[in-house]
Amino acid sequence: ILNMKPSCLNMQQLGSTRQVLFTFFTSTAFLSADAETRILIQGSALIGGVNGMYFDNNNVLHVAQVYGRTISKLDVEKGEIAEKLTYSASDLIAFPDDLIFGSNGTMYFTDPQYFQTILARSTTGLTLPLLPIGSVPFVNPVTLSTDQSKLYYAQCWNVQEGNGLFELDLITYKRTTILDNVFGCASNAMAYKDGALYTPRPFEGQVVKIDLSFTPPIVTNITTGMVFPNAVKFNSQGDLFVTDTATGEVVRVNPNVSGTDRNREILAQFPENAIDNLAFDEKDRLYVSNTADASVTEILSDGAMRSVFPEDMSIPIGLALVEEKQMLYTLHPGALYEINPETGEYKTIVRSTMIRGPMAEPTSVVAWGDKLVLMSATNGSLMIWNLDEQTSEATATFGLPVDAHPFQGDLLVTEIATGRVIRASGSDSFESREVIIETPGANFLFLTGDDSNVYVSDGARGLVLQIMSDGRVLDAPVVVASDLSSPEGIVLHPNGHELLVIEVGNRSLLAVKLFTGVKRIVAEDLGLFPGIDGLPFGFPNDVVVLSDGSICINGDEANVIYSITDEGSSKLKSPKSGKFPKGSKSKSKSKSKSKSDPS
Repeated sequence: ILNMKPSCLNMQQLGSTRQVLFTFFTSTAFLSADAETRILIQGSALIGGVNGMYFDNNNVLHVAQVYGRTISKLDVEKGEIAEKLTYSASDLIAFPDDLIFGSNGTMYFTDPQYFQTILARSTTGLTLPLLPIGSVPFVNPVTLSTDQSKLYYAQCWNVQEGNGLFELDLITYKRTTILDNVFGCASNAMAYKDGALYTPRPFEGQVVKIDLSFTPPIVTNITTGMVFPNAVKFNSQGDLFVTDTATGEVVRVNPNVSGTDRNREILAQFPENAIDNLAFDEKDRLYVSNTADASVTEILSDGAMRSVFPEDMSIPIGLALVEEKQMLYTLHPGALYEINPETGEYKTIVRSTMIRGPMAEPTSVVAWGDKLVLMSATNGSLMIWNLDEQTSEATATFGLPVDAHPFQGDLLVTEIATGRVIRASGSDSFESREVIIETPGANFLFLTGDDSNVYVSDGARGLVLQIMSDGRVLDAPVVVASDLSSPEGIVLHPNGHELLVIEVGNRSLLAVKLFTGVKRIVAEDLGLFPGIDGLPFGFPNDVVVLSDGSICINGDEANVIYSITDEGSSKLKSPKSGKFPKGSKSKSKSKSKSKSDPS
């Protein structure tokens, strides 16, 4: 410490007050990687789960993977992916949800999160938006009229405002509103037949027919008394099939049975809160998609089921270690997974449905004592999850939270919507809040530290900062590392001298010396989703250290959990006193309950 010399003194406008950033390092030299990396868990090949699905004119099944940022062409006989379509400058595939093919081979698909519009992909691979980017937030289903002159789309899952159902004339590009201000969901995956739209209404538990030959359209019930109908499709014989995500049922509607509440025949049963859409091939073979378990299943004529892609981990988003249980936890918005780090075995402990729950579409996870903190960067929710009861104990809303850090009985929370780190009281359901740091233009993502010293990564500016020392907020945050390419998850190295930093832009794990800033590469070529234009980071990639010193990372793009043994750390001296320097955190298991244990 005595030999440290400030290499620069940067004046920056941080929030409403002018603060000074001190950078205490003189070298940013890189040392080469010296670690062993292995895959602890390998999830499904259909990364992100399976949403919309449709057979093209060559009888090839295409599936949309919202969280996997991919549209995959499948060989359903071999159970293999024939081709993956992903984001590029000319192929605007970011968060595809539903899709359908025109007779000329054009693929139409929706993107509810990034482009927020309907896109058309030609047979040459050129993808263009049909409507202005950002003009249709929450756009979900898409279908075509029989003559393919009209395209229909709808908004779904917006519970704050009304959702609409729309028609787009593909010749004149005139847009017509069919229905407006429908609560929750104007329609999820829908189908067109004989001048009418058949649309599931998840929040109403029914499927309705919207007769477009009348002005205004006439809406009638087709089948009622369902729990959460999510998708409908017709086979070539005109029979209507429906998925109920909540119950896991795939049903056929029998129009010859009187009473809309009892005109369904159950064809197949899946786990609750898992399945999404369905599709028929040219021989009327029925296939069902599964978001939570990333599977595709064929339902045979005798009711048996053939696994095309088996159930598996959909995608790991975030990573947490509950030391009391010595278990790892990762998730995606539709599932929570528990992983035994010793055996590499995992199980799905919770499946969840959009809006309905029981989880609130989480996109990151943190351990808090023997509980989990589930956060959603899409809807702003923060939920305290009881692992023993598998239920929520408390919920709160933040400005799109990404990470949380237990601190003296409270939680420090990063908000990407505001560029802030918030201290929220753990004693009053997070009602009392204090702004720790606020920086316009920053993307504060991940936190680490203890009850005394706290560090945060800034994905937008490529920094890792120390923001608290000795339990107090620093007037001038200290730059620990700079010139990073999209830093995300951070944690104190067990050697006490370094911070481990996931550098997503370079697909690597770095170790940064706390007091000199010298960086060394711990692991390279990790399967991490890179940022795309306007979205500099992908899903949260986090890092934890186990009691034996091994390092675990969730690789979202590769759908894996990595286990890394850092051989390079053995060359560094550990503190002789056994204590960690200021700003360091021991990951060893404590026998006593910490101050930040919520119980």
